[in-house]
Amino acid sequence: MERAVAIKKLGKILGKSLGYRVDLKAPDQDDRDEARAKMREVAPERDALKAAVEARREAILQADAEYQRLKAELKNASKTYADLAEITSHYRFTVGTSSGMFFTVRAQGDSWEEVIAKLTAKQAA
Repeated sequence: MERAVAIKKLGKILGKSLGYRVDLKAPDQDDRDEARAKMREVAPERDALKAAVEARREAILQADAEYQRLKAELKNASKTYADLAEITSHYRFTVGTSSGMFFTVRAQGDSWEEVIAKLTAKQAA
């Protein structure tokens, strides 16, 4: 099929938001099938090496007391930060739009007046 005919048909199907890409150097189906077969051969070796590297890394880090201390302190600091972040993003009133599956937040505040003021400012901008 010619490109112009294909684009015209795709435009009828997808509308004005149609976009496309052409890669003349892309592999054909036979090349992709061959690559998939080689991937199945290489995957077990890759997985075994990945597991060996992970086991070695864990063994080294378990023996490092300074790393373990820093890791524990980081965990505590991250929890404290997450708890504080939750407080800063929690409002009494949240207003938005619902499209059935998703609820999109448009404004948040501690009073209806604050929410309405934020929405009005967004509309004016």
